[in-house]
Amino acid sequence: MKKFLFLALTAFVLFSGPLFAQHSTEENIKSSLVQISAGSGIYSGGFPIYAFADFRVQPNWTVGPQVNFVFDNNFHFVLSGRADYHFNSLLNLYKNWDLYAGATMGIDFSKDTEFSSGIHVGGRWYWNKTWGLNVEIGGGTYFKSSIGVTLRL
Repeated sequence: MKKFLFLALTAFVLFSGPLFAQHSTEENIKSSLVQISAGSGIYSGGFPIYAFADFRVQPNWTVGPQVNFVFDNNFHFVLSGRADYHFNSLLNLYKNWDLYAGATMGIDFSKDTEFSSGIHVGGRWYWNKTWGLNVEIGGGTYFKSSIGVTLRL
């Protein structure tokens, strides 16, 4: 099931660009220096609540902190950094869409403090200039899929 979800999302990201391509613009990344996302989802270690921030460092690159609170038999607090490449100009996407892929590295503070890392693909759809829906799937130390909201500053 996990493999199917990963393949379905990957196929969507790779082949849906022309469906939404209406303008050649990087406006959604260039117009905001910071994007803040928060939400919940499915995590291999339990029920997660997450928040992360993207700070634009180049037109198609963002970096920032991420925090996950995972509730299961053992409470996990995962603090990590992330880096993402945004495919908007490469795929010629409309300004309301933001597709990206990236990696995270950090520390999982649970019973034992452990190193945590992973890769992810995700997308955002902005219904106005400030607010959007965020969906992400990834793997690594943990499998995760998440859905939440994004605030563009």
